[in-house]
Amino acid sequence: MELGLRDKVAVITGGSSGIGLAVARGLAAEGAHLVLAARAADRLEEEARGIVEAHGVRVLPVACDVATVEGTTALTEAAEEGFGGADILINNAGAGSNETILEAPDEKWQAYWDLHVMAAVRLARGLVPGMRRRGGGVILHNASICAVQPLWYEPIYNVTNTTLPLVSFS
Repeated sequence: MELGLRDKVAVITGGSSGIGLAVARGLAAEGAHLVLAARAADRLEEEARGIVEAHGVRVLPVACDVATVEGTTALTEAAEEGFGGADILINNAGAGSNETILEAPDEKWQAYWDLHVMAAVRLARGLVPGMRRRGGGVILHNASICAVQPLWYEPIYNVTNTTLPLVSFS
């Protein structure tokens, strides 16, 4: 299928496994170049090599934790240095929390807030100026069904998936 993505640049968090990796492979099959982010450097580099071999696109693996300021900064700087910015941001990094409100300490709430919400905010701040220079872009947030149909044992995950920021720019 031709989606008009040839030579576009996509930044994908959580890009070394699961849904993020599947999205990366799909975009690469359409000719998009990738900046893949994940915490596990070895797996990330292995998957990046596989995508390059299979699709012949450029892939820049960035081992980082997007739940931190340092991680999002490293990712946005890599996209800028490697490709002159990005056209697509896919916020995919995330994890379930599996506890009740009475069990979860404040630190756990903060950690998931940083991973699911602040990572998206920081990456938008870092990448949108380049998207504007490149003529526009798109930001997609991957959330689960918990965003609209909460699970009783996932209160943190439910909340942080329903508060993903909306980004609009021209």
